[in-house]
Amino acid sequence: MIPLIVAIAKDIGMATATKIAWKMVSERFFTRAVIYGLEKLKDSTENDVVDGTVEDIINSLRGKNLDVIDQMGRK
Repeated sequence: MIPLIVAIAKDIGMATATKIAWKMVSERFFTRAVIYGLEKLKDSTENDVVDGTVEDIINSLRGKNLDVIDQMGRK
């Protein structure tokens, strides 16, 4: 949870310092929150179907060219 908060704080700092559009900051926030939640869901269950579904959703988001996913350490 701490890395998520640090990443969000970094984005907000960049937004105010470099005048990045708040739309981009909010998109990054929600993307990080969704990925974080999906990873927690995957870690909290032994169900292989859930694990596969989480990976499918993450891969689908990666196809949308969201750089935040790759920045979060997903390969």
